[in-house]
Amino acid sequence: MNPIAPFSDARRTTRLLLVFLLFWVAGCSSPTPENKITEENSLTQISWNQVANVLNHDTDLASWADALEASVGYYAALDPETPIRFGPRTFSAASLSEACKDLAQAARSMEPAAFHVHLKKNYLLFHSVGSDQEGEVLATAYFEPLLKGSLTQTKTFSHPIYRRPRILVEVDLSQWSADFKDKRIVGRIEKGRLLPFYDRARIDQDKVLKGKNLELVWVEDYVDLFFLHIQGSGRVQLQDGSTMRVGYAATNGQPYRSIGSLLIEENQISKENMSLPALRQWLKENPKQRDRVLFSNPSYVFFRKLEGGPFGNIGVPLTGERSMATDANLFPKGAPGLLYVTMPEFGEDGTTVSQWKPTLRFTVNQDTGGAIRGPGRVDYFMGFGEKALRTAGIMKQRGSSLYFIAPRPPDEPNGMFQWLSDWFNK
Repeated sequence: MNPIAPFSDARRTTRLLLVFLLFWVAGCSSPTPENKITEENSLTQISWNQVANVLNHDTDLASWADALEASVGYYAALDPETPIRFGPRTFSAASLSEACKDLAQAARSMEPAAFHVHLKKNYLLFHSVGSDQEGEVLATAYFEPLLKGSLTQTKTFSHPIYRRPRILVEVDLSQWSADFKDKRIVGRIEKGRLLPFYDRARIDQDKVLKGKNLELVWVEDYVDLFFLHIQGSGRVQLQDGSTMRVGYAATNGQPYRSIGSLLIEENQISKENMSLPALRQWLKENPKQRDRVLFSNPSYVFFRKLEGGPFGNIGVPLTGERSMATDANLFPKGAPGLLYVTMPEFGEDGTTVSQWKPTLRFTVNQDTGGAIRGPGRVDYFMGFGEKALRTAGIMKQRGSSLYFIAPRPPDEPNGMFQWLSDWFNK
């Protein structure tokens, strides 16, 4: 028999019908780009066996318990049946609230070995697909900066931190079409028309908001103010010695553009040497180019005075070295997680890095950020102080891994099925 003999008429007709059906289905459905990352495919469920050898990296979990208890408040404020998505699966807000309570209690009361058994028995583990579909994640860090300021404008304190303008409006596009789920635009109304809100240059160079009683506080250094916008919250030390806490209130809706990427493209700083200290040094040495570079990022943040905090995007206080920021469109808000990352260890002088040490940290997903987009990005909150500043300034660690922890449903097997899964993934 000829292995490449022509099809019979019946087989040919069947093939033509299948081709027609394929084209018909394609024409009647919305095209989905290949490899498009969505909330449904951003995470994959994996076995605890894949991280078992590094769980002992993090055993002092009191601060993780504090962060988990903050998430309990977030979930408790939601409808109990609100679905919380972990990739292909969903869990109720009520089950996440109970999970955070249980994990916090277990983290405080159990020895590490018993706690790890408790995790494997009662919880599921999900892994971010990362930027390469194989779990590759870029981990950076942020902190709560300290600026010097005044409640009144002076020659020294001349740069305003603005409140949210009254003319700023946010539009939820999902109210118009389900195709725009989770899509919002920010703008301003002028003569009955919705227009984009002013960008950074218009606000800080052209002073379009001046005289509108929007100044919350005045600060000394414009570069410090720019980086406050990047961090999203901070403290301002006033002239009388008191401290004001400020936090994110709104954004102007303009796209975030990295000035670091710009200076790399212009061969001003190499990619290998790019860091927050390197950026500050370059801006200090090139004052005539400062505004051009800073204005290349049109995104602008408005602030409010805080009591307590700092607060993340779910409205709960962030915990240093426990809270993290991820893409809010992809990952479960408030959920417990794990971050495997290389962290700097400083020498005796407190400033020189003695080594970069791979470590696993128990975390909680409580924030987001304009530059934190996609399954391959995470921003780790370091807290307040000199160490936090130094660490956040130099962290840009590729090869990190991001995980999320979900409650195992009561009726889901964890015996032989889990053993087989562990064996298969060895």
